[in-house]
Amino acid sequence: MALLTGPLAQSAPEWLLTTAVESDLNREPQPYMTTDRMELTRVALSHPACPDAYRVRYLWECTEARLGVLGRREGGAALIRAVVGELHRRSATDLAITPELLTAPTPAQLVLGEHGLHEDVFVAALDCLPSGPDKHDGEEDVETWMERHRAASDAWDSMWSGIVRAQTVHHRRLLTWCARHRDADRVVREHLLSSLPWRVEPSLLEEVAAHDLEHFGRAVLLTRISRSRRDGLTPAQARERYADELAAASQEERDYVERFLDAEMQSGYLQTMACRSAVAWVERAGKQTWRFLLNPGEAQRLGRPREWLASEELVAALGTRFATISLTALSLWEPDPDSRFPAVRDLGWLHALLVHLPEVPDEARQKARLVVQDTRRALSARSGAHGYSSSGHSAWEENRRAKELIATIMPLVTDPVPAMPGRRTASLGDPQGIGFKKLADADEDILVAYLDRHMGNDTLVEETLLSFAVRSYRKSLTFDDVLARHSGPQQALLDLTLHLRRRLGGGPDLRGSWAEILLVRTECPAELLRLLPAWSALKARGPHYSTTHPAVAAYVTEALGDRDAAWERFAASPMSHAGPGAWHRLGDLLDAAVKGTAWPTPPPGR
Repeated sequence: MALLTGPLAQSAPEWLLTTAVESDLNREPQPYMTTDRMELTRVALSHPACPDAYRVRYLWECTEARLGVLGRREGGAALIRAVVGELHRRSATDLAITPELLTAPTPAQLVLGEHGLHEDVFVAALDCLPSGPDKHDGEEDVETWMERHRAASDAWDSMWSGIVRAQTVHHRRLLTWCARHRDADRVVREHLLSSLPWRVEPSLLEEVAAHDLEHFGRAVLLTRISRSRRDGLTPAQARERYADELAAASQEERDYVERFLDAEMQSGYLQTMACRSAVAWVERAGKQTWRFLLNPGEAQRLGRPREWLASEELVAALGTRFATISLTALSLWEPDPDSRFPAVRDLGWLHALLVHLPEVPDEARQKARLVVQDTRRALSARSGAHGYSSSGHSAWEENRRAKELIATIMPLVTDPVPAMPGRRTASLGDPQGIGFKKLADADEDILVAYLDRHMGNDTLVEETLLSFAVRSYRKSLTFDDVLARHSGPQQALLDLTLHLRRRLGGGPDLRGSWAEILLVRTECPAELLRLLPAWSALKARGPHYSTTHPAVAAYVTEALGDRDAAWERFAASPMSHAGPGAWHRLGDLLDAAVKGTAWPTPPPGR
């Protein structure tokens, strides 16, 4: 290697070139290497002194895997030309894709599995690939052809999936090639968006996403024209009503829409499908093509998030663009008319709309509730379903996922949150129905933003105060910070503590936590102390763990004074660690002990 790249870089004897190639071939393969890098062979065959005949003879005999390695961009011009020529020689012409070509791939398919190909080799390999699935010849049995065509289409999709994954440095060049090969253009673009968007160069990702969204306009036009036909217009009247939209559409879009205006396309099934075209487009895109763009957290490898070439801001912006067109789809949404086979299918894109759209109009929220209502109807109709759904998942699993989405969507409808750049933000729902347990589970940033959005809602502030009994520590948000948001902070503490059993409930941990929260504050007046659960207040520790809290000790001592009988009665009071007796208020028991009256009943529960 040192000779051929150093002193003999311009001129070398043929025997030395031959020796370099043979030593490369005889070298023991390195462990964990899937292919040999063949550096010596590449240098020797790229050398100016290498005879063309020797180069051609070697390439004639080498395997496709080695042909791909030698076609990497490090090769010299002469070697690259020879690899291109050999690739063309080995490749059959007029070969259509079949499932068999996935297990017995063509030379071009094998070469395209090599990373870092030279641009000329890459384009030559594309030119040598099999073509798309065969079209119907008009003679073959239609059902037989359709079955064969489906299998070939799956193989076509699988082949391009592998190429897109292997040739990440050539994505833009691949799209340039696809401009001249329309049968490959659609599937390649879909894989760039759906299979590995994190590996797509940012500007290209934005271009491909924008190109994909352009197809939504065709779906909207088809939906509106088909519904006008369903509602009684003739094809001519439908064309007249939507003349401006048709004129603005491309010829390809017009041809597509016109097919559904033909009499042979007016079956009930096809008309239903056409009327749902816009909604079906966003449904499929949200579930497949745009899945990772809308949910970047799902893009993981070995349990860890993928690193994206695109910035978080760009991914968030693309999510917003998708949500914007989904808003149009939502306005066109209709309940499923086929009640015999109810489908659960619109929750995914509806969730994406609510999460990624900065502002959700009131009419969209109302329509979203209708979508959820229709989905619940479908779930109810399928409550006894078994087996598998059309998506391939069990009916039970699909129902479970639908219920999870509904539980997430309803808070977004009642309390929509602007999509923050670079991250997807959760919503906590309607403040009128939220409880302290859900507030305790919320992240601090989300909770603060929620309180800010619902400024002036005293009930929400009170529930947040109660949540500190469940989760007493937060990084920066304190109990007093929340209390300051209440219009009557001191009265709020009195009311909450007075009705603690009804408002908080729970076991000793919650009662004890509430007592400690109030006692640790700089001010805990006697009127508040007497409302605390007696057992919890007496068990609250002071600065030294073995001592009763000084505020409680002082209050009890002052109330009982030097009356021995009162101390004895108080010691025999019905307060307890758990059960109804745990809710006796400290002041009530002290009053009964001093006055010698009957013990009060515990405060009522919920």
